[in-house]
Amino acid sequence: MHKVAEQLEYVFFDEALAQRFSAFCKPMVTEVSLVTEQLHPEETSYCVQLHGEFDEACSEQIEEFYGELFFGEQAAQIEGNGTEGALADACGVQVQLQSGEFTTVAIEPEIMNKILSVLTVDELQRFLSQVAEDIENPKAGPICCRAPR
Repeated sequence: MHKVAEQLEYVFFDEALAQRFSAFCKPMVTEVSLVTEQLHPEETSYCVQLHGEFDEACSEQIEEFYGELFFGEQAAQIEGNGTEGALADACGVQVQLQSGEFTTVAIEPEIMNKILSVLTVDELQRFLSQVAEDIENPKAGPICCRAPR
């Protein structure tokens, strides 16, 4: 199984959730650090930085737990959320590129809420990974002639 050494970053807006995420990741990584940043007088972000070698299974486990915390518990805490879902100024989903590097795809919150009403975070990440793969490795010919993934 191929492992890639790198640093991954996950942002939270609740310190307790950032601490839970850190504790979850600690047994799987070389080093975990928590960086606090004051965004506004009333808003703080907590960036959990993970250092180590990550294989696909480990990355998936971490991403799934992050999705549960960020899009589940944290979204429910945001002031102003109603029954229609989370209200936020910005949303994004991390996608791993062919090089092993991660990038965050920005998605408007209203669109993200609609997407997450029918897809899981894992399904959304798989979809975006397929889009990234097809952009990085263009394929010719009709879709019906391509081998399934």
